[in-house]
Amino acid sequence: MEITFVTGNEKKVSELNRILGTDFNHVKLDLPELQSLDLQEVVTAKAQAAYAELGKPVIVEDTSLTFHALGKLPGTFIKFFAEELNYDGLCDLLHNKEDRSATVRACIALADQTGVQTFLGECNGTIAYTPHKGEGFGFDCIFIPEGHGQTWSEMDSSVKDSMSHRAKAVRAFAAYLEEQNI
Repeated sequence: MEITFVTGNEKKVSELNRILGTDFNHVKLDLPELQSLDLQEVVTAKAQAAYAELGKPVIVEDTSLTFHALGKLPGTFIKFFAEELNYDGLCDLLHNKEDRSATVRACIALADQTGVQTFLGECNGTIAYTPHKGEGFGFDCIFIPEGHGQTWSEMDSSVKDSMSHRAKAVRAFAAYLEEQNI
């Protein structure tokens, strides 16, 4: 079965292909995005819309970053928070907060003629006091995974890929494909 990755984010495509050792086809679609703090709900709706538009098996991926001191925020709205506040501003949201802990989640949804399957990956850590330049993309510059002293952007990609939220979701997706002989 040929599966199309629906995303406009080339870095997500590169990371998925690097982790799986594949070369997924991808296409950018302007899809409506459900506004919810429930990551699986957002990804499921997006996958259903992509499948309806293309009429062939698709995967979509989305991410949430939760600052524990802020309840469920920014959560699935992290992209908008980052665009509005930039990464310095995101770090500043936790100014005067003792709790800088955070959880990052990635969810991949596969939509085909049988419905939608979701695959979740999660990683706990903390938010840096200031962004750290380096490799990576998105909030990699502010997220320090549990048990480490560097942000993902400061780490070699192979180290990040061994533990990241996206890598865990990708591996769960790959295991499903293998189990289903896809």
